[in-house]
Amino acid sequence: MEHSIPALVIAAVLIIGGAVIASVMGSSVDTVGDSWRDINLITEERLGTELSVVSTSVGGGGSDISVTINNSGRTSIYDPSYMDVIINYNGADDERYLLWVPYTGGALEDNTWTVSAVSGDYRNPGVLDPGEEMTIQIRINPATQDGPDRWLVISTDTGVTYTIYF
Repeated sequence: MEHSIPALVIAAVLIIGGAVIASVMGSSVDTVGDSWRDINLITEERLGTELSVVSTSVGGGGSDISVTINNSGRTSIYDPSYMDVIINYNGADDERYLLWVPYTGGALEDNTWTVSAVSGDYRNPGVLDPGEEMTIQIRINPATQDGPDRWLVISTDTGVTYTIYF
């Protein structure tokens, strides 16, 4: 009798401890499973993102750059404000510039960019769906020189980057 009470306490502790460990393990497995599903969704978006350059032009004395890109992938680009534009060029003052150019939804000012048009935009207005073309306008200051040594990088919200020479 003197050993039965401590044995019952030990048995109860083992049963409760086992239940707690099983609960924690089940929760951990669920969390890992959710994380794998999220990783697969993000990977599919990245693999489905593909842009191709249709045309580039420089105007405004070298300060206005126009780039038309085609969404040739299977992932839509919903909000261009989540995209990054980085430009690398020789300025009119013979200095080398590397600029991150922020998005603007309003009037185009120096060292900003905006979406000027999405052609073929019938399905989801304002969204760059597969098969549609988006024209972006970039204004830089100081202006760029002519020549092959200038490029820009467009990074999508899925983290896919494209280098475009203009």
